[in-house]
Amino acid sequence: MNKILALIIIFLITTSCATLPSNNIPQEINTYSNDGMIVGTMSFKNEKPIFNSYLYFYTGEDIDHFYGQKSVRINPSQTVKMKFKPDFFDNEKAVYFFAIKEKNGKYQFTTFRVFSNGGLSNSTLDLPINIDFNIEKGKVKYFGELFFDYKNGKLSLSNQSSRDLPLLKNKFPNLNIEE
Repeated sequence: MNKILALIIIFLITTSCATLPSNNIPQEINTYSNDGMIVGTMSFKNEKPIFNSYLYFYTGEDIDHFYGQKSVRINPSQTVKMKFKPDFFDNEKAVYFFAIKEKNGKYQFTTFRVFSNGGLSNSTLDLPINIDFNIEKGKVKYFGELFFDYKNGKLSLSNQSSRDLPLLKNKFPNLNIEE
């Protein structure tokens, strides 16, 4: 009985932790490879999250469409109650760093998905989006901030480089991030 209880507790702890996309940002990039990267932020109004998961799907020239799109995922902390645990707060926003490292080419965010897990029932809502971005060989480029206003169901992209670049350069000093 104690072993089963311990396994359940371990499962709950490992599956309910917040997802920080910044944990997956490479600390450096090989300027001689064909890869490049964009870095930016994704933000949400700093209130109690109403969704268990937020996903930004993207696709591009070299992504195998048979296996589907790739994504950047954010899961709020769900240990006791749901709350945002971002990289930092900016007034009313919970802000997460993210990066996409891919081959040189043209890419596009195509879908923003929210997932809600109500225990006995689950729901998913997809918002089609069309936000293009380029990845340049051997470069790390600043993308901007994607802000999701769930009360109005709107997603916006804005340049927050004066706020983001100093923070990104402090957290990732080996990345030469260009605007």
